[in-house]
Parts: sequence; structure tokens; C-alpha cells
Amino acid sequence: MKLVLGSSILSCVILISSVSGFAASGGWQSDGQGTTYWHVTPPPGQCNISQAKNLALRAGIYRSEIIQQDDNVIVLRGLDQSGDRRVIGFGNIRGCPELDGYEDGHP
Repeated sequence: MKLVLGSSILSCVILISSVSGFAASGGWQSDGQGTTYWHVTPPPGQCNISQAKNLALRAGIYRSEIIQQDDNVIVLRGLDQSGDRRVIGFGNIRGCPELDGYEDGHP
């Protein structure tokens, strides 16, 4: 009985240590208060989707979705405050600069 209990405790300790190691890698970060969140830094010189979605939200576009992504641009479509569809484009470079010409007329 002691052998089974000891091996169970050892298994739990190994499992907990591997889970905490897994959570610390691959984009999971902790705020130091017990909350973890997913954050992935884009490759140097590129814009990632979460940055583009945050910038679209700041521009007043909600519930955005990707409609085009390539090496040069990231184009999102969403809804503005009045419920109309809006399209916004960002350069796929560091800082995600907003591109002109993607409003309304783009798919």
C-alpha cells in the first residue's frame, strides 16, 4: 500500500512539474498573480494578427476577421459602431502601419 501511495505521489509531482514547464513555454505567460495568458511575439520585422486586430479595434472596427494575409499585407473586415461593414489593411512589417485604399471598395 505504501509503495502504491508513494508512486502515486511521485507521479503527481512529475505531472505537475511537466505541466508548469509546458505552460511557461510556447507563448503562455504569467502576470505574477496566478493568471496566465497567450502572447506570441511576431517574428522580427513582421506584424502579427493580434497586433492588427488590436489596431483595427482602436480604429473602431469590431469583430474583425482576416480576409487576406500574405508577405506584404494583412487585411481585416469587421463592423463599425453603426453596424456597417468596414475593411482595413495593414502592412506586414514591424509596427503594422495602416494602409490607404482598403476602405469600402476592397472585397
